[in-house]
Amino acid sequence: MKHSLFACWAVALLLAACTMETERHALPLAPPQAPPLVAEIPEVTSKGTIPPTAPSVKVALLLPLSGDSVAVGTAMLDAATMALSDSYLTAPADQIRSQIILLPKDTGNTPAESARVTQQAIDQGANFIVGPLFSQSVNIIAPLAREHNIGMLTFSNNRAVASEGVYTFGFLPEQQVVRMAEYAYLHNFQRVALLAPNDSYGEKVKQTLVETYGQKGGTVAPVELYAPSPANIDAAVARMTASYNNNTEDRRFQAIFIADGGNQLKNLIASLKKNHVDFKKIKLLGTGLWDDPEIAKIPELQNAWFPSSPPEPYQIFEKRFIATYGYKPVRLASLAYDAVTLVADLEMSTPGTGLTAAALTNPVGFESPANGLMRLKPDGTSERKLAIMEVTPDGFKVIDPAMRNF
Repeated sequence: MKHSLFACWAVALLLAACTMETERHALPLAPPQAPPLVAEIPEVTSKGTIPPTAPSVKVALLLPLSGDSVAVGTAMLDAATMALSDSYLTAPADQIRSQIILLPKDTGNTPAESARVTQQAIDQGANFIVGPLFSQSVNIIAPLAREHNIGMLTFSNNRAVASEGVYTFGFLPEQQVVRMAEYAYLHNFQRVALLAPNDSYGEKVKQTLVETYGQKGGTVAPVELYAPSPANIDAAVARMTASYNNNTEDRRFQAIFIADGGNQLKNLIASLKKNHVDFKKIKLLGTGLWDDPEIAKIPELQNAWFPSSPPEPYQIFEKRFIATYGYKPVRLASLAYDAVTLVADLEMSTPGTGLTAAALTNPVGFESPANGLMRLKPDGTSERKLAIMEVTPDGFKVIDPAMRNF
C-alpha cells in the first residue's frame, strides 16, 4: 500500500466526540485524502532496546480509517506510530520493561462498527483503549470496556461522555471559554455579546460564558444562536448590531465572542462588515476553533484573541510529522501523539500496573509533548493549561502564556 505508515513499517518500525455533526475540534488543515484501507491493519510494535523477556502490552487504537473522516484518522494513526517510536528511542534502557503493541482498528462511520472492532481488539488481548474520536462511539464502547475492566482514553471533547475510567482527552470547549472569558474580563471587556451556532457546541459555549461572566459581575448580551445558513447568520448579526445601536454608551457590549471557525467564521465576519460593525471599537474573541493559520489572513480579525495550547511544542511536533510523513497533519493528530506518549510513559517501565486510575489521574499532571501541560481527573474529564493568542499579520502571538503547573 502507498500510505506512508505502511512504508515506514516496511523499512524500519522505529525510525520512521457529541455526534459527528456537533462535536467540534480545531481542524486547521486537512492532509491529502489517504487511499482506502482494504487490508487488515497491521499491529504497530516497537523494537528498540526491549529485553527479550519483556511482556507485551496490547493497546487498542480506535480511529476512523475509512469513511468521511479517513484523512483525520490516518493522520492520527501516523502520529500514534511516531509517538510509540519516539517513546522507546528516548527512554533509558533500564526503564524499558514492556513491549507496547498498538492494535489499530477502523471505527468507520458508525458507532456499531466501533463496537464491533472494539470487541475484536479485546478478543485479541487489548489491555487498554485509546480512542475513539466521536462521542457517539464512546457511549457505545464504554459499557463494553467496563465489562472487561479496561480503561479508555478517548479523543472526544464532550464532557458528557466522561466517567470513571473513561477519560476525555480532547480540547474541552468549556475550558477554552473560561480561559478566554477570564482573560477578557480582567482586561476590561466586561460586557460581551455572543454569536454561536444553534447546536450542542453553541449551547455549551453559551452556558459557560454566561456562568463565568455572571460570577464576575459582567454581562453577556445579546446572545444570538444561529442556524448554519447565510440568511440565519445575517439575521442574528442584524439583531445584535441593532441592540448595540439602541443601547446607551455605558451599556453597549465591548466585545463579541464568536464560537465558530472555518468558512462559517468568514461568513460571520462578512455579515458583521455588512452591518457596519466597527472592528476598531469592538474586540473579537474566539475559541480553539480559531487555531487555524488561515485566520491570520482575515483583516478584520487582526488583534482578536483566542485560547490555545502553547504553540511551541505543537510547532515542534508538526515539523517532525511533516519530515516523517511528507504532509501537514490535522490539529487532532497531536492528540494521538500525546495520548500514545502518555500510555507508553506510564506502561513501559511498569507493565500491567502503569495504566491504573491512580496513575492516570496523577494530580501533578503530564507535560504532553505536543500540547503542553494537562491532567486527567477522576471523573473522566481532562484539564489543560491554555495560552491566550492574538491574531497578527504575521500569524499568532502569545500574549498570556499557559501556566506551568496546576
